[in-house]
Amino acid sequence: MTERPPEIRTERLLLRPFRADDVDDVFSFSSDPEWGRYIEVPVPFSRRDAEEFVAGAVLPDVGGKLRWAIVHEAHVSGFLNLMPSAGAAEIGCGIARPLWGKGLATEGVAAVIEHGFQALGLARIYAYAVVDNEASWRVMEKLGMQREGILRRRRMIRGEYVDDVLYSLVRDDSLPPDERTAAASAEEGSPELGTDRLLLRPYRMSDVDAVFEYGKDPEWARYLDVPEPYTRRSAEADVARAVLADPDKAPVWAIVHGSRVVGGISLTVYRPGSAEMGYSLTRSLWGRGLMTQAATAVLAFGFGKADLARIQTSTDVRNAASWRVMEKVGMTRTGVARQNRFHRGSRVDDVFYEALRDEWSPPL
Repeated sequence: MTERPPEIRTERLLLRPFRADDVDDVFSFSSDPEWGRYIEVPVPFSRRDAEEFVAGAVLPDVGGKLRWAIVHEAHVSGFLNLMPSAGAAEIGCGIARPLWGKGLATEGVAAVIEHGFQALGLARIYAYAVVDNEASWRVMEKLGMQREGILRRRRMIRGEYVDDVLYSLVRDDSLPPDERTAAASAEEGSPELGTDRLLLRPYRMSDVDAVFEYGKDPEWARYLDVPEPYTRRSAEADVARAVLADPDKAPVWAIVHGSRVVGGISLTVYRPGSAEMGYSLTRSLWGRGLMTQAATAVLAFGFGKADLARIQTSTDVRNAASWRVMEKVGMTRTGVARQNRFHRGSRVDDVFYEALRDEWSPPL
């Protein structure tokens, strides 16, 4: 392992070791509060912080950590780290905010990944990003990295614990990067389902505004275990969890009506062959049969492609509208669990329904 990383050139970047005279450039991009939103850096980021950052990057790292300055148009505009250990390495990247969205982070990370696999002989390269940091996800996924899971409350940023999503790439991946990325895009996420009035598709982070629009209606959330009041931050967290949901064990669909996301529906496998269905719909569309259509499509998927034997669902015993959906789609009432949940300051009874594959048929 070399003490200082080698220079790497890409089409638009020079990746080189940090130098003592990089402090001005580092302070220029890192003093932007938005730049450090998802990174463990001091806030505000002072010139002294920039001095210490460069000093640490200039010194050889006893653990073998490699640090590159990202140089674009003659200015240091970010950093790339590679931290090897036992044949694997964590990669980290930060780039100046004016360069976001131009593919430069992807270009730089791709070059370091190639160096890690080819020159250093690594078997695995992995990366973390805060679950809300969609831009970092896009970089990882463009490079063909596979999502491995979520680490809850993994670290603290700006005084708050955050969840991280973990991605990795292994040297033995058989497909070249472009084909690997295309395959990942096709395979990840819940499969699309359609009815004559609805599209059920995987959630996207761009759905946050639509979810917040209907979620802020207190009546929509009357029987749901969601934050009260329901803020935009609540919507961001819900959409992020839906995007990250395992499509094999807990598929989640956005319900789209007339090109607009109007609700969501999910299946959560809690033991082999059995799953629980959950759903919600914007109040403006209640009573039009749309939820019945969505639930029927998900039941058909669950008993068909997902090969489930039993699907159950439940709701607050006072929620008669939800009962009607369950009964219209052919589910059977199995009982009431008294004081089953603590909801908005009091314990509530839940009514349970189920459908069995051997007995269920789609409603006419």
